[in-house]
Amino acid sequence: MSRFLDARTSQNASTAGSMNGVGLTANQNVLIGQIGLNTAGAAGPIRVQLNGVATFFVFSGGFITLTLFAVRGSVATDPVVASNRLQLNPGATTPTNTFPLYLIGSDYNPVPSAEIVYSLFVNSSVNVNRIGPESFNGCAYSD
Repeated sequence: MSRFLDARTSQNASTAGSMNGVGLTANQNVLIGQIGLNTAGAAGPIRVQLNGVATFFVFSGGFITLTLFAVRGSVATDPVVASNRLQLNPGATTPTNTFPLYLIGSDYNPVPSAEIVYSLFVNSSVNVNRIGPESFNGCAYSD
């Protein structure tokens, strides 16, 4: 039977439009959420479930790639455990300029620790605005 170990939330913006268009510079990995999960003393394999969301306002234009990725650690170059990418051409394919990007992922059997840090980053191929919501959540379980 599974045993709940810990759960954390990193809430940057709770509602749609609440960030008032915070700029995101092209090709920059920007930290938008970070959690630390306590897994000390876990017996058996540890399973971590992660989910996150970020919403963007994209100006009309050409091809754009938005990426949301979670790492085990605190910097963008740490091991990626989950990612999602949205590729679009808002000037050609849709009448809206608001795009949510969701991340649902898992990390299987990390080393037990008093705190395993997970960080959520966002990246865009062009300058866009972050408008909210932005949230990052994680839960850890073991056998």
